[in-house]
Amino acid sequence: MEHLRWFYGWMERLPIRWRLALVSFGLLVGLLAALGILISATEDDALLASQASVLTSQASLVSTLEGANGSDTFAFPFPGNKLPQDLATNVLLTARKVVGINKNIGVSIVSVDGSVIVANDEKTGSPVVVLERARVQQWFAMHPPYILANDSQGLRELVILHPIQEEIGKGKVGQQYADAFLQLNTPTTSIDQSVETIRLILVLGIVGALGVAAALTLPLIKGALRPLVEMERVSSHIADGALSLRLKEPETRDEVGQLARSFNSMVARLEAAFTRQKQFVSDVSHELRTPLTALGGSLEMLLLEANNGDLEASRRLMRGMYAEVERMQRLVADLLVLTRLDEGQVKLREEKVDLGSLVGEICEQAQQLSRGQEILCDIASPCPTVHGDTDQLRRMLLNIVENALKFTPVPGRVELKGYRAGEDGITVEVCDTGVGIPEEALPHVFDRFYRVDPSRTRSSSQGGSGLGLSIAQGLVNAHGGTISISSTPGEGTRVMIRLPAAR
Repeated sequence: MEHLRWFYGWMERLPIRWRLALVSFGLLVGLLAALGILISATEDDALLASQASVLTSQASLVSTLEGANGSDTFAFPFPGNKLPQDLATNVLLTARKVVGINKNIGVSIVSVDGSVIVANDEKTGSPVVVLERARVQQWFAMHPPYILANDSQGLRELVILHPIQEEIGKGKVGQQYADAFLQLNTPTTSIDQSVETIRLILVLGIVGALGVAAALTLPLIKGALRPLVEMERVSSHIADGALSLRLKEPETRDEVGQLARSFNSMVARLEAAFTRQKQFVSDVSHELRTPLTALGGSLEMLLLEANNGDLEASRRLMRGMYAEVERMQRLVADLLVLTRLDEGQVKLREEKVDLGSLVGEICEQAQQLSRGQEILCDIASPCPTVHGDTDQLRRMLLNIVENALKFTPVPGRVELKGYRAGEDGITVEVCDTGVGIPEEALPHVFDRFYRVDPSRTRSSSQGGSGLGLSIAQGLVNAHGGTISISSTPGEGTRVMIRLPAAR
């Protein structure tokens, strides 16, 4: 177990390309080795079975005994069903005639306990194999086609056993001697040499295949992992602040190509978010600096008694200071709303909201905020109801109406419409006849602190924090609705809000 932990730890410290190469080579070596062992074992079994078949055929010719000139030679019964010595010698001579003068084949008659009754007495014959009683009993129980054993010289021999029968009449088997077997054995030297040659060829082939695999696999792995290496290099530069860098996306559609494309998409979003964050910090700083500067100037005038005791001048300064404080409070409140929307912490008090009453309140507030523009309200009958939070819906519509009044010169018109859109939706439109929005600016109007005309000062009557439409979009999304905007420069702007209807 300790060695395995060390091995896994060592593997984890290697580069991924070397780990892939080692794992691939390990699997390839294992598969090729198993295939080589299977092939050599199969070849060995096939050759042994073929040789055993030849010996079995030869044994079948001599295992049934016939008398001289076709007559019965031996009388029955034999004592204890034992094979007589002279009959055993006759069997042995007949077997030698059948197998010929093949010096590689040993012939003997053995008993059931493996002892040799009579053996080939030719000096040039194959050594006799003496089987143990357990091996003979195992053969007797399972009847395998052959037995592998070692001879007196320690060489591997293929042995077959065949029971001996005596024929007493033509075509009739008179008696089978269950305790006597004809044993033929031959050395497996030629088979072993053939198998060794095959194994040598397999080893050379495996080594050659591994060499070719090494020559091809390592460059392929290196090429396949090149995007990952490039990603590591680019990511290190990105971590240092170079967010504009991108990976060269491979043309392949594999996992590495998808990872490269996802990486580029992630970096692009990260760069956009970082840019927005920098712009956000810059805009908030600027928004807060303007009222703080005004407050500081007014306080300095009061401290220096620049009003010369004029009570009315002091009141004007204090009213201006109060207006700047309110402006900062609105900015902080808007930022707090956006933060809660981003974190999903805006809790809506969902209820049925009468659209007519809500739009009526917005129209009354718009009349107070207008500088002479015409305010119109058009609510469909019967008056539809919306499913949502009354306070948040009022904040959202008021932001849009205030934005429309800022950019609609006098004389101009701002109109609010409300009607049912299908069975499950309510549409609210805020239309104005203002200066409109250029086409290239429409995709950015919901961005925070975005201004179509950056030249407008933040303290002018047409200036603003640039958060109104962002808050409106966040509140609409929180209600499960959608908001869209269309505009024609010089003619006006239309904001369309779709909200879920109350059931």
